[in-house]
Amino acid sequence: MNLLLLHMLLVFMWGCSFLALIKSVQLKEYSKILAVLSIVFMLSVLFVGTKLMLMFPNVAKSGMWIHIKLSIDILAMLVNIYVAYLAFKKKEKKLLNILFWITLIMFAAMYYLTLYKPF
Repeated sequence: MNLLLLHMLLVFMWGCSFLALIKSVQLKEYSKILAVLSIVFMLSVLFVGTKLMLMFPNVAKSGMWIHIKLSIDILAMLVNIYVAYLAFKKKEKKLLNILFWITLIMFAAMYYLTLYKPF
């Protein structure tokens, strides 16, 4: 159960650093540091989440909620890599404000699906 708590904490830290990264790319301040930090948290979430899936293989059969959560997770990881790319290339995109709100909704949806397992 401690691994699940660690996973939830890492997801929270990844979400905070990722949302801060999006805002820092818009403001062009500290974006490289936050890009590295968000990638490190993202990889930590991936590692701990994979360990949890291997420890509890019956979760994959527990319902459609886990497949939707993992799909949202993969989409968030791809967006994180894209925004980190923008941070290092110093390209300005107007899409970042929309990505901020979409990312916030994705993390809220992941937490909701994990905690309540609605279906």
